[in-house]
Amino acid sequence: MRAHWEKLVADADRRTGYFMAIQNADPASADFGSTGMDFKYPDPKPTLFFASNAVSAYLNPDSAYCGDTVVLDAVERALSYAERVQNPDGTFDFRPCNFRSAPDTAFIVNRIVTTRDLITASGDAAAASGGAAAPAAASGSALRRIASRLDAIIVAAGPGMAALGFHTPNHRWALAAALSSCARISGEDRFRQAAERYLAEGIDGNEDGEYAERSAGNYNMVNNDQMIILSGELSDASFLEYVRRNLSMMLAYVDPDGSVFTNNSTRQDRGKKVYLDQYFFNYLYAGSKLGDAALTAAARRIMDDIIAAGREAPDCLDRLMLEFGRLDYGGIDAAGAGAGAAAGAAGAGAAGAALPAETERFYRESGIVRVRRGKSGFSLLRDAGRFLYVSSGAVTAYLKIGVSYFDKREARPTTIEREGDAYVLRAKLAGWYYQPFGKNPGTSDWWKMDNASRGLVPGPDLDFTITARETLGRDGVELRLRAEGWKGVPVRFEIGVPADSWVESEYFATAATAGGAVLAKAGHARARIGADVLEIGPCFAEHRDIGGTYGSEGRSPDHFTIYCADFSPFDRILTMRRVGANGV
Repeated sequence: MRAHWEKLVADADRRTGYFMAIQNADPASADFGSTGMDFKYPDPKPTLFFASNAVSAYLNPDSAYCGDTVVLDAVERALSYAERVQNPDGTFDFRPCNFRSAPDTAFIVNRIVTTRDLITASGDAAAASGGAAAPAAASGSALRRIASRLDAIIVAAGPGMAALGFHTPNHRWALAAALSSCARISGEDRFRQAAERYLAEGIDGNEDGEYAERSAGNYNMVNNDQMIILSGELSDASFLEYVRRNLSMMLAYVDPDGSVFTNNSTRQDRGKKVYLDQYFFNYLYAGSKLGDAALTAAARRIMDDIIAAGREAPDCLDRLMLEFGRLDYGGIDAAGAGAGAAAGAAGAGAAGAALPAETERFYRESGIVRVRRGKSGFSLLRDAGRFLYVSSGAVTAYLKIGVSYFDKREARPTTIEREGDAYVLRAKLAGWYYQPFGKNPGTSDWWKMDNASRGLVPGPDLDFTITARETLGRDGVELRLRAEGWKGVPVRFEIGVPADSWVESEYFATAATAGGAVLAKAGHARARIGADVLEIGPCFAEHRDIGGTYGSEGRSPDHFTIYCADFSPFDRILTMRRVGANGV
């Protein structure tokens, strides 16, 4: 796996060069030593993250910056900036949004603790080798000074992290991890006690492997990182079981185009196109510590995909060096030498199988079904307006049922159940009307009345049942769409396809545009990107109301929308499946 190691080192070198190129080098500037957030303004978080990466390059014998003292000069400038802007209580400001921020301080601490520990380990190695372990031996005093300054920043951060609070679920574990490290480095038990206050709430990883924020594109990985730190700081391997469950689940979240399904996230990664790249260290570490060959094989495959696609390797060289010395896939070192080399060659096929092309999972607690069949697949979501996503290679479409029914504007399924060979989703829309108080409510101002205490008269209900089953060719999903209850309610079916696709049917053909739309009255619509085609149909249009009424969510500005339309009640079949480039 030398190619993987070389890629990780080369990209760490690129980050190091970039860090030194953009660092504020003006001694007269108040921001001397800093780097910025996308050139917007200086910020301690990217400054210290860049500095940590640079230290790993300096200490890495395969790096172009190995032993280059210019790197250490840049790191010391970065530390000077961080020391100047660290708040009196030890916290840092995260200038995009959070000030005097304990959680963002924790993320910084968790990164620089690795750097501090790596320097310490390198110094120990140099001492053990009688001073022969360059570059740690060659510049021991400078490295010791950097480690001492990092210790001071870490310990100074402890009181603020212990005293302040958090905003989001993952912040709790970042703080618990950082406080645990702070307790080890400082020897102060109060920081361990502060960490225990967070841990007493219990980790929010469910049996499916999902964390509370359901953030496959970012915060699942962040949570895994914190579990890894906690397992080490507290010598408690039980934290790694949360990581194992999440990483096993994530393998089922890989879509046919190799990206990660993010459309059920509660955070800002929702709907974003991301890959498993940042999970690389999660998979490698958990696979190694737990002896789980499937996780280790996934780590290998992730790096294969990064190299093949020309993407940047994850910023984790410092963690690899600290934990493994060099890149290790269960006894196979970066050079492919040693006792594990033959096993590595024999296991090459396992890497290709590490990201499964065939899977069907029903995560009941998380409310999601994931089905993958090679180049096609679909996902069903509970409690989501866009409750269905169907993929044919690079083409992914979603389905949403829009309806204006009393105070409801969409049919959002509240349940998913497995019934035989199908998954059944149900949504009940209940109508209602207020009753008069029947007496003076104490004010004639509507907005001051206690309207929540009014009696209600139930209106008619409208029930939706969506039965989803795989097509016979296992190339998509067949939907039985039923509405029962009040008659004559206009319902629209919004099918969002990629804005860079070509859309056609027997009756029309058009280049898709972001925010554009078509009402498909009959036939089968096809969305195409290259050789990947998704067929949708048969289409129908019993009315032309595709905009909804006031309060309805607007048409997606990022997709091209294919509409179908009907009145309740109805019972229709709609199929969404992968077909060949010639439509077969």
